[in-house]
Parts: sequence; structure tokens; C-alpha cells
Amino acid sequence: MNPRATIALFLATLLAVGGLVYLRSAVDPTRTAAEKRRYAAVFEPGEITEIGLVRGNESIRLRRTDGGWRVTEPVEDRADPELVDRLLLAARFLDVRDREAAKDPAAVPESGLAAPRVRLDLRGARDVRLDLGGPTALPGDIFARVAGQPFVLRVPDTILEVTGVPAESFRDPRLTELSADDIEKFTVQRADGELTVRLERGRWLIEKPVQAPADPRAVRDFLERLLGLRVTAFAGDGGAAGATLPGQAARLALTPRGGGEELAVEISRSPAAEKFTARFAPRGGTLDVAPAAALLFDISPEALRDRSLGYVEADTIDRIVVEADGETAVIRRRGDGWATGDGTREIEAGAVTRLLEVFNGARVASFASSTGASETGLDQPAIRLRFYSWLSENSAEEPAGGHLLAGAEFGRSAPDGNTYARVEGNGETVTVGPEILAEISALAGLPSAPGVNPAD
Repeated sequence: MNPRATIALFLATLLAVGGLVYLRSAVDPTRTAAEKRRYAAVFEPGEITEIGLVRGNESIRLRRTDGGWRVTEPVEDRADPELVDRLLLAARFLDVRDREAAKDPAAVPESGLAAPRVRLDLRGARDVRLDLGGPTALPGDIFARVAGQPFVLRVPDTILEVTGVPAESFRDPRLTELSADDIEKFTVQRADGELTVRLERGRWLIEKPVQAPADPRAVRDFLERLLGLRVTAFAGDGGAAGATLPGQAARLALTPRGGGEELAVEISRSPAAEKFTARFAPRGGTLDVAPAAALLFDISPEALRDRSLGYVEADTIDRIVVEADGETAVIRRRGDGWATGDGTREIEAGAVTRLLEVFNGARVASFASSTGASETGLDQPAIRLRFYSWLSENSAEEPAGGHLLAGAEFGRSAPDGNTYARVEGNGETVTVGPEILAEISALAGLPSAPGVNPAD
């Protein structure tokens, strides 16, 4: 390379770097200066580790921990993260509407800053003290002062909306900070027995008092509603949540994912006063909670059971088999469409789509385990529906041939107008609505494919 060209390139690089350094040193101070003119205090909220709030004889203190913010005074408890964020943002973006030079707030007696109504101390990488005084002659404004600045400020009084809330408001209004995703097992313990549900390989299963699949949506809704119970009052007496009347106490034992110590939410209720009291050990003391706590007393295994007949993705199905009235109708995938098993007739794709939508959306109306097979007609089902995927001989993962994805059998009509049914692979008798039978019947009425075995 030409030495002159190398030197020129080196000098150009130095000039570019120098220019960037100059611009940064010039622009950043300019931006900071503009913010200092506009706002009472300039700081990084994420660098604040402690907050002190003094209002007359009342003192509130909060400290940032690895798990979030905690109230340390006047009580020890988990803090409301949303309220803490609002407080920090209100202080950080407090507009200055006017400045009056005054090193000593006593020089402006009408400001009320000699004995401020609110003193806010923020400690962190850079400490900030903000004093809030009395109202100005202009509506909506109050006097304020930032320690270290030789000014009395006029600022909006909206900051009082967050600095003036009751001390209890800084406590987290959620009973727990857990979510359904944090739990791998839970047990509802009541006077009438226990209900245990656990997560296994990504699926929720009921263990007690019956063994059955659980509906993940129902489980999530149950856990989220109880774990997120709203606290309506902080008793703070340190006592246990107990009920004197039988059946008016319930306990939710929780096993966190990945192990760890069992946690428990204890609820007692007073039917006469329609009051619910909770105890959650990490919070300490007893707490009055919202009426949604009644769910712990009302939940049943049936409410959490999986009520679906199954679920199949349209693109995983290669064959649909319907057996009815002693005949078998096979529908095969052919290219982008469908045809009868012998290939003699095209099948309307919309009919297959409707059947899948109805099957996937079907829900069990009731569980009829005690009903006999002869009464339900499931000893010789009137209709049997099965969905298969089909693997070729070139499939390396599994043997070639049909693989059952889902299915169900349907018998007689139940007294309530629904139909007795049984999910493939599950021996339990249930009832379902008649909607699915109409779609199945449309397929069962197709010409059968003689000699075609669904397993071929």
C-alpha cells in the first residue's frame, strides 16, 4: 500500500474520532443543561436504591432488593412496584414553571419550605432531596426546592397525588407476586376433602380425588385468580387466619417449579359479614381480601377437568375414518383436497374443516362415570370417529402406517338431551352436545369403501 495513502487514511480516522468525541462532549452537556432548566431534578430512576418520604411526623421508607422494592418503614412488607415507579417518574419529570433565586427558603416564608409538607429523599448513584411546600397564588402550583440548588421553584401540584397517598398504599395490593407459571403442583385442602393437581411433562393432571387430565385454561384461571387476590385491608396483627366455624377455612398448598419450600395461602370467611381473611406467610399477619377468595371454597374437580374430546391440527391429518351402522367410510387426503377411500369421489374441503372445528371446539357437558355401558349404548357405539396421520415407509422416526391422533365414540341420547360419548383411549363415559353428530353424520352418509381397513 502507498505510504502516503496510509498516512492520509490514519489522519482521516483521527479526525473522525475526534469529531465524534467533540460532538458527544458538546451535545450531552447541552441536553443535560436543557433538562436541568426544564425539570426540578435530573437523575436515573433505575439507579435509585432507597426512597424516603417524610410527611410531618410520618415516615415511609422503601428499599430496592433483588426481588423488587420492599417497604421497610412503617412496616416490613413487599412494596407496590407500580406505585414506586409512579413516584420515581413523578419526581424525575417534575416540570419547573418558575424559579426564584433564594438560597434560604426562610427568605420566602409564603413557600412553606422552612418546614415542608413533604420531603422526598432519593438515594442511589446520585442522591436527590426534594421538598414540597405550600400552594402558590396560581391554581394548580406549589412551591418546591431541590437540595443544593439556590432556588425556590414553582411546580405542578400533581406530584402530591403520589407523594400524599396513605402509607398502606405503598404495600403491594396483590396477595402474592406469584403466577400460574411459577407453580408445578397445588393442593386445595378443605373440610370436605382434598383436591390435588400437578404438572407433568407440560400437562396438568388431577391426582385426587380422581385421576384425570385437567384443562390447562381452567387451571390457569383458578391459580391466577387466587394468587392475584387483591388486598382490601391490612390487619397487620400478626395473627393466624383461622375460622371458628367448621367449613369456613380452606388452604391452598403450592409447590413452586424447580423445587423449593412449599408455600400456602390460607383463607377464612365470615359468611355473616361476607368477609374473607387471608394469610400468606411471606406477607406476615392477616389481610382482608376481595370476595374472589370464595373460589377456594367453590372449586371442584369437575370445574378443573379437561372437557375437550381432543385436538387435531388440520395439516397433521391424512385420513378420517367414520364407522356407523356397520359400515366404514374412509376419507383420504389427496393432494390439497380430500377424496373417498377408494378415490372415486372428491370430498368438499369445507365439510372436513367444519368437522375439525366442531370436534376441536366440543366440550364435555357432564361426566357420567357411573352410567352403565348398556344404558349409554357405548357397548356397541352407534358412531365411531377417528383421525389418523399416515407415515410412509421412508419415515425414519416411526414405523410406517396409520397413527391415531384423536377420536371418540358416541352412543345413545342422554336424559338431558345430550349424547353419551367416550374419548378414544379414555374409558370414562361423558355426555356431549348434539352439534358434532350432525357433522359426523354427513361424513358417515358417504359411500363406504368396501374392503378398506382403517389400519391399512
